[in-house]
Amino acid sequence: MIFDKIKWDEQWAETFAVFFTAVGFVIALLLRSALFTYLSVIVAGALAGRLFYARRFAQPIFPFVMMIVGFLVGYLLGSFWASRFWVLTFFALSFGTSYYLHLKEFLVIFKKELFLK
Repeated sequence: MIFDKIKWDEQWAETFAVFFTAVGFVIALLLRSALFTYLSVIVAGALAGRLFYARRFAQPIFPFVMMIVGFLVGYLLGSFWASRFWVLTFFALSFGTSYYLHLKEFLVIFKKELFLK
């Protein structure tokens, strides 16, 4: 079986990146409306920005970047009913906005004491 051949302690990041590529492809394929594609990629970009902010000082960061890029590549490959340029633009803008809002502490992580303002 294929799961027996994977060295999970060494190849977990690649496995999850491929998994998120497939998830992004399926989600984009199921959304047949361009509006829903754009809305879902904005949400995905905001979540990716939050994940990147939460893990930015943790080592290693590269596996999480690989997972985010894997999802984005799968989403771009599956978005037949929307412009790939706008999908990439909306993802980048929502990623950057989410990261900036977390950095300036307008949005905070739940485990911080600033969450209970």
